[in-house]
Amino acid sequence: MTDFASKNREVWHNAAKNYDAKPWQKRLIKQITEDIQAHAQWFGLSPLQPNDASTNVRLLDYACGPGTISIVSSLQHPYPLPHPFQALQPFITSSQGIDIAPGMVEEYNSRISLMNPAPDFHAQVGDLCSTEGVSEDLKSKNLFDFDIAAIGLGFHHFEHLQLSIDRLVERLKSGGALFIVDLLEKKGDVAIGEQNVDHGHGDDFAKEAARTVPHKHGFTREGMESMFNAAGLQDFDFVVLERLAVMGDGEGAFSKTIFIAKGSKA
Repeated sequence: MTDFASKNREVWHNAAKNYDAKPWQKRLIKQITEDIQAHAQWFGLSPLQPNDASTNVRLLDYACGPGTISIVSSLQHPYPLPHPFQALQPFITSSQGIDIAPGMVEEYNSRISLMNPAPDFHAQVGDLCSTEGVSEDLKSKNLFDFDIAAIGLGFHHFEHLQLSIDRLVERLKSGGALFIVDLLEKKGDVAIGEQNVDHGHGDDFAKEAARTVPHKHGFTREGMESMFNAAGLQDFDFVVLERLAVMGDGEGAFSKTIFIAKGSKA
């Protein structure tokens, strides 16, 4: 495991319980959830029909955190605000989360267990981005042939970008889609770690969290398209979300522009 991978595992394992505790974090999660759901048709998804057992739409939620893409908008969810991990719940029948941080996986599964009825969502610890290959437990047949693979605001934490996209594409079925939600690189933007901001865990944590980010400026459309094309994906598209993502509160707050990139497997 590389230094960046080890640091991500350590920092986000320890931060899992307070990942979305601050008011600004709740606002941001709600905002991104709404944006993801507003683009569901663009992803090629339709709301599931009640009691339709014939539909099976499987999601691979990579770098899932406490569930940042898989679950939001269930009225049965016990938390006062939706979480982006719930964003696709009305459109999918099952979700498989994978995260490098054991604490995040524990939190994901704990939140799912509190839902009634609990959906067919589960997370496990794993790393699909390792240059040393993937572990045996990630080679199971049930971890392939997904309809959708998604990364929600985790891509800038990955060292090996092309490898991560290639590995996710391998796990899609023919016609399946990959989408990535992340930070847009813009001229003049302050890099992550250069702000004086409390990320919800104290200034010391903000500094530690910045050390888990190798791509501190985000990504361009051209860069994302090049990587999607190199992975053999088709029908690349890219949208820039209108609302800025405001991170932090008070004088330390800063804003970043968010994009969604998507492509489909032949």
